Amino acid sequence: MELNNITGFLIHRTDVKMTNYFTKQLKPYEMTPEQWSILSVLDGDRATTQKELAEAIDRDQSTVVRMIHSLEKKGIVKRIVNDTDKRSHNLYLSPKGIALKSELLPVVAEAHNHVTRYLSENEVRQLKVILEKLYASVKEDS
Repeated sequence: MELNNITGFLIHRTDVKMTNYFTKQLKPYEMTPEQWSILSVLDGDRATTQKELAEAIDRDQSTVVRMIHSLEKKGIVKRIVNDTDKRSHNLYLSPKGIALKSELLPVVAEAHNHVTRYLSENEVRQLKVILEKLYASVKEDS
């Protein structure tokens, strides 16, 4: 089978280019795409556990702990011990994190618009449906 006919290759090739583009857009803010995924999930008022966060961004908990530690050092995330389960932490955006999230939302929207500029709104919706189906088919195997 020819490489350009293998779905996994095409998705990986596209992912690499999109990630590189997104990384460049976030660099002036000293943020990575992975850190943005955390910022996009967390809130300043509503607690999120590390487990919930790991599930939301589809990463293992040990990776999330390292990422949270990095964002905590930057003053973007607050980690507070859960009152009912001392082994668990509640995560919140700090005021600095809330401000950064607000500042980055238009940057992220513009990056999304840039990478999807050759697709119609319907094609973007179709792409999401197809990618979700592909994800579901491999999620069961991992």
